[in-house]
Amino acid sequence: MLPDQTLSVSSSGGQELLGPLDRPNIVCVLGMHRSGTSLLTRLLNLMGVSLGPEDTLGNPRDGNPTGHWELDEFMVLNDAILTAFGGRWDSPPIFPSGWESDPSLEAVKQRAQTFIQDTFGKTEMWGWKDPRNCLTLPFWQQLLPNMRYILCLRNPVDVAQSLADRDNFPTEKSSSLWLRYVSSALAHSKGQPRLIIFYEDLMDNWLIELRRLAAFLGKPERAEQVELQRAVRKFIDEGLQHHRTSIISTVAEPGVAGRAKALFIAQRVTENFGRRRLITGRIRRDRTLSDR
Repeated sequence: MLPDQTLSVSSSGGQELLGPLDRPNIVCVLGMHRSGTSLLTRLLNLMGVSLGPEDTLGNPRDGNPTGHWELDEFMVLNDAILTAFGGRWDSPPIFPSGWESDPSLEAVKQRAQTFIQDTFGKTEMWGWKDPRNCLTLPFWQQLLPNMRYILCLRNPVDVAQSLADRDNFPTEKSSSLWLRYVSSALAHSKGQPRLIIFYEDLMDNWLIELRRLAAFLGKPERAEQVELQRAVRKFIDEGLQHHRTSIISTVAEPGVAGRAKALFIAQRVTENFGRRRLITGRIRRDRTLSDR
């Protein structure tokens, strides 16, 4: 392994070689609205990932009492991109081929470049999130080609219930949005350094997920620090998870799009298989070493 590189555990249980650490490390958090991206981003922040000026973060709004942990400028820029093609966050446009290079986005691109440089120009490791990134990722990949990605997934049934509570969206609309956001995020981050985190796992086994996040960032020692664990335990409030649907109930849910249910279950199965393979590999390696 080269001295300026680090090893991380991928969502499939394998290992991915990340980029040189002498360059800025940029972490892009992806995920559908109401999927736990704010919680995940705050955990990254507690582990030392800069999110920008502290006085602009964490303000409660839109039914999220613990804050969104994002900079509004990213949301404004993403909305400008969606509007340019006749869409919005809850009614995504159908992007034409090569849309990310459309001349109509030049002003948005220049504003984004200036904002990123002014906010994070000298930052060693920084991260950002806005669920709209799932849709607009090709635009940002032109500006930030060396990003790594963390995708937060939540059961589409629970996302639909949460959006019904907040926005009065019908289940069919919410599940279709979930499918569009997640499919786009998976497609545009494919082949890149990526970690998939399930919101349900964050709530149930936050320490295990904290260790996975720390390893992915190349800072595994951070997850073992007592003060960090205390801060994470304090921040995670199970009372915030108002909806929790089992896999069996997910399959039987009539109002959620079948493709959305299938994609979530497939990702859940793939994740579980990857973890079992990783654990089995560790056991075999430990046995081999003990036999020497």
